[in-house]
Amino acid sequence: MVARDPGLKGWDELSRAERRRLRQEGVERRKRWLTERDAFLEAQLEPGEVVVARSGDHPLVTDRRILMARQLSYPPRRGEWVCSPLAFGEITLWTIGRQHDLRPLLRLEHLPHARIQHVPEHRFLWFEWGNAEAPLTDTTTTFGFRRDSDPVLVAIREGLERANVPRGEPSVIRPTGTRQERTRGSRAPFSRAWPGLHARLGLRRAVDRLYRGRLSWRIRILSWLVLAAPAWLVEPWLVVPAIALAEVAWIIGLQWSWRRSQDRRAA
Repeated sequence: MVARDPGLKGWDELSRAERRRLRQEGVERRKRWLTERDAFLEAQLEPGEVVVARSGDHPLVTDRRILMARQLSYPPRRGEWVCSPLAFGEITLWTIGRQHDLRPLLRLEHLPHARIQHVPEHRFLWFEWGNAEAPLTDTTTTFGFRRDSDPVLVAIREGLERANVPRGEPSVIRPTGTRQERTRGSRAPFSRAWPGLHARLGLRRAVDRLYRGRLSWRIRILSWLVLAAPAWLVEPWLVVPAIALAEVAWIIGLQWSWRRSQDRRAA
């Protein structure tokens, strides 16, 4: 079981005044975030470029482009804003789709664009660990909206029509399986499912702390074979110590790599 911090309260344990305060703080943080983001996007405008529409956290639409902003989450550029502009002239096809609840989706196919996205910080064969951000190439962009009358959706459609961009066939995205199949796992008795979930989460956290990541079974078994095969030729009983030695070597190596990454970030 995972021990719970006695200083932490669940939402149901908070008083009405505390809930109201937390909600208000969340609203104020979002307002500050939107203000900062909009100021950053407006600073990216070219001479003579006019803002046509803006709405909540949707992209900024101008008479020439769609401006998307993202705040980086990982060192060394954590908190920095980056802009991903997409000109109407770069879009080759657009399609209006629907989610299962009929909310509109706008899918754009366009020329290749390099955008900053989340990637593993380290890679070794099939093993990946850590968090970092790097430019990755995209050729499609999808926006979701709550309603067809959203000003950003309307402005993008008008810009696409002015640029004579071809329109694809509409589509509807529906959840896989039946409702009974999708909710089958969510109706287990709380008293039986919750303790097991806590135990699994606790074990996973402990393994992650020990290895500082998750080791691919392909790599793990290969490393076992490299040490266990010679050990078997010497004495069969040496296979178990050889496998244990391989695991200890992985733990030491991954811990060392993680600490070196932490020292580099601190520097």
